[in-house]
Amino acid sequence: MKHLTFSVLLLAVFTIVSCSKDDKDTTNPVITITSPVDGSTLEKGKSYPIIGTVTDDTELAEIDAGGLKITSFDDKKSYTFANINLPIPADTKETGGILKITAKDKAGNVATKTISFTIE
Repeated sequence: MKHLTFSVLLLAVFTIVSCSKDDKDTTNPVITITSPVDGSTLEKGKSYPIIGTVTDDTELAEIDAGGLKITSFDDKKSYTFANINLPIPADTKETGGILKITAKDKAGNVATKTISFTIE
């Protein structure tokens, strides 16, 4: 009887272990920016809204939008940019710029989106 009980227990453990799937998250977040458009020309003295989304298949951890840290999201899997602007100072000497957005999920996967623009 002890052998039968041990065999059934061993079979149950083997079945549970062999049927469990690997839930390791290896997918990077997805960053979509629709404004400003990569390669666009931005005017001095104006401010431009950052429009876009960040999504993840499991759970976002942090977004860095040009130095602005974002840790509160629409829900755990998505963030829509709202009320975030890219100001271009009227007295800037720069002729071009880059907006870099980085998103990290809870598993440590990272995605980066870079938008380059000309300043006139």
